[in-house]
Amino acid sequence: MCKPTRSQYAVSRKQKGLTAVCRNVLSSSPETACCPQTRGSSTAPRVRRPDRRRASRKHSAWTVLAATIAVLATAGASAAGAGRAPIARASRTLAVNDNGHLHLVSESGSNLVEEGQATGTVPGRVRVAFTIGAEVRATFTIYPHGGSLSGKGSGKLHSSGRYASFGGSMRVTAGTGRFRHASGSGGFYGVIDRKTYALVVQTRGTLRY
Repeated sequence: MCKPTRSQYAVSRKQKGLTAVCRNVLSSSPETACCPQTRGSSTAPRVRRPDRRRASRKHSAWTVLAATIAVLATAGASAAGAGRAPIARASRTLAVNDNGHLHLVSESGSNLVEEGQATGTVPGRVRVAFTIGAEVRATFTIYPHGGSLSGKGSGKLHSSGRYASFGGSMRVTAGTGRFRHASGSGGFYGVIDRKTYALVVQTRGTLRY
């Protein structure tokens, strides 16, 4: 049997000494066990805990960024809304067919003022000022529910005894209330009783408001 060389003997002694050290460490602190074959430190690696302050700073930064984006979005929407053109009001159009039965209120020469009630598409009280000649000229105001309509009309007079008729055109020039944007035009017809000055008027046309 061969005897170990001096170098082999030295290595064997080192291994025995290291093993003894490991046993002592294990008996005193099992968590810090070592092994002769393990290189490097025998101390267990240190567990790195999460940095709560850094996480808090990141959360705060994201919160500020989100709030800033929300403010910018709101400001942009407001600016876009301010730059928009106002929405146009939708108008309503009516095909009008009204009849008015009027009676004399006052008379001055060829000028007559008559009032009465209109029935039909735009019913209401009516007041008309007439000038009677070779041509009938009139200014009228009708008072339907929610406002009033005013306008002018004229027509050529056709006389045949007690009753005289006329026919021409009329137009709406103004309005109030829900008819404040009113306009329109159409035909203007009527019959006058020359004895009582009772008058029947008919209008046909288009009303926009």
